Amino acid sequence: MIIKGSLYIIPTLIGDYDKKYISNELQNAIKNINYYLVENEKKARRFIKFIDPKKNQNILNIKIISKIRDLNFNDLLEPCKSGNHIGLLSDSGCPGIADPGSDVVLSAHLRNIEIKPIIGPSSILMAMMSSGLNGQSFSFNGYLPIKEKQLIDKIKFYESKSKKENQTQIFIETPYRNNKLLSKLIETLSPKSMLCVASNINLQNQLIITKKVFLWKKTKIDINKQPTIFIFSC
Repeated sequence: MIIKGSLYIIPTLIGDYDKKYISNELQNAIKNINYYLVENEKKARRFIKFIDPKKNQNILNIKIISKIRDLNFNDLLEPCKSGNHIGLLSDSGCPGIADPGSDVVLSAHLRNIEIKPIIGPSSILMAMMSSGLNGQSFSFNGYLPIKEKQLIDKIKFYESKSKKENQTQIFIETPYRNNKLLSKLIETLSPKSMLCVASNINLQNQLIITKKVFLWKKTKIDINKQPTIFIFSC
């Protein structure tokens, strides 16, 4: 009887690639896995080569997550049925957390394939733990609406929710719209609400600032096209 392979959920380093952040578990996984489901093939190959420079890239079997809906999950997970492990990789941070991959993991569960998550960085959690805001109750809300009226309404909705439930609210934005979102948050939130901006986490130009909204009105920063997490709490 063939023993099933496992689905390894492999976090990708965020910020600067540095060997000091690589665990033995991560090294062993990359060394022993040749089947991958990834967000971006070029970035995945770069990461795999960084972790294991001697690994033969020609033997890698890589499929793109964004194309999975057009494929059959049975085919995608077939290597596991044959006793091979599969690695799930996103471009940065943890697969399935504000990144593609949850459909793959659920499909593996439904097929009784063992899931093996590897410890690694999440910019959302790193921002949250660096914000100083309530970490006992918090909500990640993804992206806010683009249209101004809907954006303002959503900000007010989440601010009200934060106040009623004492819950920290977390958001991300497409990097080229960061400055616009920051301006709208400062303009819309109550002056005494706390706002954290966590940008370029784990990079040399990292910026993490938490202060009351009325103080943000006196602060000038440029986070255009910089990966950023926005957090606020009443």
